[in-house]
Amino acid sequence: MQGRALSGKSSLSGIRRQIRADLGAVGADESLAFDCLVAVTEACSNALVHGQDRSPGSPPPEISWEITPNVAHFEVGDFSTEEWSRTVHPSWDSDEIPDDMSRRIGGFGLDIMRGLMDDVDIHLSDGGTKVTLVKMLTPPSKKTQDDHATRRGA
Repeated sequence: MQGRALSGKSSLSGIRRQIRADLGAVGADESLAFDCLVAVTEACSNALVHGQDRSPGSPPPEISWEITPNVAHFEVGDFSTEEWSRTVHPSWDSDEIPDDMSRRIGGFGLDIMRGLMDDVDIHLSDGGTKVTLVKMLTPPSKKTQDDHATRRGA
């Protein structure tokens, strides 16, 4: 996996540019590449805003990725003990969106990432937070689609 430190919001443009190039190099569909870039940007932004230990000498958040013709795999990690995935709206899970959306300020990042990616995993530990994002880049085979439709009862 390639890895880079997130030194600040200005470092995101270079990271996005490299990820876009890597996705293009494997022939990823533009809409799937866009989904990856939006989700990665959101995860990186969260790590920069909520996941930095401000003490001198503490390491910055990091991102690493591996992209193959079939799948894009990203990991964004920080070294803060702040659980940023719960900081804005601790009681609002992606399955429990309030009826009055006008009351909700922020806190949509996890919903966005979950909506755009095939898998989103957040691992909280004493050493920080690691967000894993996975996007399948190839359509499932006809057999897989048929099996999935059968399981759904279609």
